[in-house]
Amino acid sequence: CVKSKWVFDVKRSGLFKARLVACGYSQVPGVDFTESYAPVINDVCWRILIVVMMVLKLECKIIDVETAFLFGDLDEEVHMTCDAVCEDDEVLLLIHAIYGLVQASRQFWKKCVEKLRKIGFSGGFPDPCLYSKRDELGIVFLAVWVDDSLLVGDGRAIEKVVEDLKREGFSLKEDGSLDDCLSCEITMDKMKKIGWIHQPHLLTKLEKRFGALVEGMQSYKTPSAPGGRVIQNHGGVVVSEEKHKLFRSGVGMLLHLVKHSRPDIANGVRELTKGLVGPSEAAFKDMLRMIKFVLETRNKAVKLEPVFEQAEEIIWNVLAFSDSDFAGDAETRLSVARFVLHLMGVPISRRSKGMKIVAQSSTEAECIALSEAAKEVKFVCQVLVSLGFKVKLPIAVRVDNLGAVFMSDDISVSQRTKHVDVRCRFVQQFCLEGFIKVIFVKTDENDADLFTKNLDGEKHTKHAGKLVADEGG
Repeated sequence: CVKSKWVFDVKRSGLFKARLVACGYSQVPGVDFTESYAPVINDVCWRILIVVMMVLKLECKIIDVETAFLFGDLDEEVHMTCDAVCEDDEVLLLIHAIYGLVQASRQFWKKCVEKLRKIGFSGGFPDPCLYSKRDELGIVFLAVWVDDSLLVGDGRAIEKVVEDLKREGFSLKEDGSLDDCLSCEITMDKMKKIGWIHQPHLLTKLEKRFGALVEGMQSYKTPSAPGGRVIQNHGGVVVSEEKHKLFRSGVGMLLHLVKHSRPDIANGVRELTKGLVGPSEAAFKDMLRMIKFVLETRNKAVKLEPVFEQAEEIIWNVLAFSDSDFAGDAETRLSVARFVLHLMGVPISRRSKGMKIVAQSSTEAECIALSEAAKEVKFVCQVLVSLGFKVKLPIAVRVDNLGAVFMSDDISVSQRTKHVDVRCRFVQQFCLEGFIKVIFVKTDENDADLFTKNLDGEKHTKHAGKLVADEGG
């Protein structure tokens, strides 16, 4: 049987509020639950919705389902002990989920999807948390994040959806602003022509924790030393336990900044993650330098400024840049794959990740990076089509390696490329179908170059300016 306990919350009035919660750690897999995973909206998808809102001049609203985890129906027969109401040989049979159950989140998601389909929403592919509805009142797109949902659409249609959800039994809190959307603050001008994705609360926490440590440090024009790299510390001198905790905390905060509002520091933060197990003093200083740079440029945020032509039917334009740093890791000789993807000129997806295999040439490394970009392009295209939009084809993918361009079009093999199999064929198939077109671009004009290496001040400013800008500027 699942154990339970009482949790007491203190209200502002000084009174206590008791809640009975399940002790999830006492649940037995395969007996008390079979599946527990609950999906949430993909980061790329909710950025797409923000761009859609700006292009189509739609309204938005965030709704929060109160006591969400009490709505789910249980698929398994779950028994729970409760000393307050049960005798020694008695247990409770749970019909609905309660807080603390391992599967509570998943069961709520299933209930939420059931209700959304009942009131007319369709979708769920390619993202299981993205839905749309079209009727005589207009269009509504809905993104689910646990018990929070982002509604984007025509005002009357949104109000009708809220009313329908309440009629289905959900108790909702409504917020008509984007001041707190997935831990981000999204601001826009009145005409919704320009917007910014910022994380002021996280910056405040970062300053509170590290402000005193970086106060007297020198100011820099770049987040990391140009060309600098972090080497994994195998058995060398590591920092103290206190500094080690600070290092992990600082890198974790920086990773969250990269995820939403500061892609310009992505490569430097990726390098810092190499030192999480045992950071050296040099790695710790690099982290402080990064934090100093972030705090001094705290007004910078991802800039949202869609560029498109007004027409009766808008054709959605997607553009991708891919790049790699051949054998960039001096220890493992692994290369780094990078790409950035723009929708209507707005950066909605970017990635900076070390490859899993050792590439034998710069062309092979570029082909691997190109295949990663192609996969993301396919996903974004699927999302746009699922929302009912028309995408301009072929989608341009720009790379700065002629060998990768030739290999994407050439189905023949050579002595140096015959081992490059699945990834290359994957890209070639897209090219033959007319889905993507691989185009050469100079390195200086490749937006993904920012994510492959730590650049000097001039190059960093040039590339970062395409992704982030001073908020309100």
